[in-house]
Amino acid sequence: MRTRAVLLAAFGLAGCSLQHAYVAPTPAGPAAWSAVTPAQGDPAALDDAWWQALGDPAIDALVAAAFADSPTLARAVARMDEAAALLGVSNAAGAPVLGASAGITRAKSQNTMPPIASPTLRSTAVHAGPAFSWEIDLFGRVRHSVEAAQRRLDARTADAGQARLVLAAEVANKVTALRACDSTRGVAAADLASREKTLPLTRLRLQAGFAPAVEEARALAGVAAARGKLAAQEELCARELNALVALSGEEAAGILRRVRGASEQRGAGPVFMPPAPAALPQLPATVLARHPNVIAAVSEAAAAWAEIGVARAQRLPHLDLTAALTGQWIRAAGSSLNFAAWSLGGSIAGTLFDGGAGASNLSAAEARYRQAEAGLRSTLRSTVQDVENALAAQQSAAQRAEASAEQVAAARTTLQAVQAQWQAGAASRFELEDLRRQFSAAQDAEISARRDQVLAWTALVKATGGAITLYPEMKRHE
Repeated sequence: MRTRAVLLAAFGLAGCSLQHAYVAPTPAGPAAWSAVTPAQGDPAALDDAWWQALGDPAIDALVAAAFADSPTLARAVARMDEAAALLGVSNAAGAPVLGASAGITRAKSQNTMPPIASPTLRSTAVHAGPAFSWEIDLFGRVRHSVEAAQRRLDARTADAGQARLVLAAEVANKVTALRACDSTRGVAAADLASREKTLPLTRLRLQAGFAPAVEEARALAGVAAARGKLAAQEELCARELNALVALSGEEAAGILRRVRGASEQRGAGPVFMPPAPAALPQLPATVLARHPNVIAAVSEAAAAWAEIGVARAQRLPHLDLTAALTGQWIRAAGSSLNFAAWSLGGSIAGTLFDGGAGASNLSAAEARYRQAEAGLRSTLRSTVQDVENALAAQQSAAQRAEASAEQVAAARTTLQAVQAQWQAGAASRFELEDLRRQFSAAQDAEISARRDQVLAWTALVKATGGAITLYPEMKRHE
C-alpha cells in the first residue's frame, strides 16, 4: 500500500510547473504613424505575392527564379526543418521507451557434478525479452523542453518568411535600379555625343577669332568628364546586373532580355518604370503583431523563458519507472531449463551536491532570457523606425516625381522652341545642344524619382512585413 501511495503521489506531481507561462510584452509602438496622409477609396489588403502589384513581368519572372534557386532561402528552410526535427526529439523525451534485448552465451567450466565423468562442463544460455522505461515529468522539465523547441520552430518559420520577403524585395529593387541605371547611362551617352558635336564648332569659332583659346580647353574638359561619367555609369549598371544574377541564378543575357523587354512590349520608350502602387501601412499594433522579425523575436524570448523552467527542473529529483520481462533458456550436462523473469519498479534520484553547476545553469538560462527580451525590445523599436523611414521616403519620392515631371515638361517646351529657332537660323547650335543636355538630365531625374518611389514602396513592404493596404483611388505619381 505504501508503494502504491508513493506512485500515486508521483503521478499527481507529474507535469507540475515551477514557473508561470510566458506572457509576451505589449508592443510599445505608437498609436498611429506620423507620416500617413488620409486616403480615399476601398482598401485592399496586400496578398502574399505582393510584388505582382507592380505589374512588372520581369520582376515576376525573376522573383520566381530566385525562389526556385536561392541559397539564402534554402538555408532558412533547412533551419526550419532542423527546428522541427529537434521538436520531435523533445516530444520523444516525454514518451515511454520500449526496448528489447537478446543474447546467447556458450561457456566451458569445471565439472562439479560427480555423476558426470567428464572433468569439464559445457553449457548454453539464451535470454530474450522486452524492456520498458518512462521518465515521469515531475517538475515540467520535458514539458518546458517541448515548449522551448516549439517556440524555436515558430521563430525559424518566421525567419523563413522574412527571408522570402527580403529576397523578393531585393529582386524588385535590383530590377528597378537596373532600369534606372540604363536610363542614366543613356543620358550620359547622349551628353557625351552632344559635347563631341560642339567641340568641332568651338574649334571653328576659335579659328575664326570669335572665341578665346580657353573655350577649346573647356570643351575638351567637358568631353573628358562626360567619358569618365559614362564609364563609371557602365560599371554601376554591370554591378546591378551581377547582383540580379546572384539573386536569381539566371544568366545575364536572359536577365537583360527580361528587364529591357518590358519597355519594348509596352511601347514606353527606352525605359519602363513600374508605378508604385498607392499604399499605406496598417495600424502600428497590427504591423507589430504580423511582422516576421517581431514574431521571431517573441518566439525566441518565449523559448528562453521555457528554458529557465528546464534549468530549474534539472536541479530537482526525477522519477523513472522501469519494467522488464526476460525469458531464459539454459542447457547444460544434457539437461534443459527454461523460465521467465519479470521486474517492475521505480526509482527517484537527485543531486545532493554539484559544485554549483545547477545554479550556474539556471543563471545562464536567466541571462539568455534577458538577452532575448532585450532583442525583442530592439526589434520592436527598429521596426517602428523602419516604417517611419519608409513613409518619409515614400512622400519624398512622390514629391520629387511630381516636381521632376514638371521640370521635364518645361524642358521639353523650351527645347522645342529653341529647336524651331535654330532651324530658322535664330539660335546657335551651342544653345540647342545645351538645352538638349538639360532635357536629357531632366528626364533622368524623373526616372530616378520614379525609381525611388518603387524602392520606397518595397521598403514599406519590408518594414511592415507586408501589412500594408492598397488604395486604388489615391493619387499616383507615374
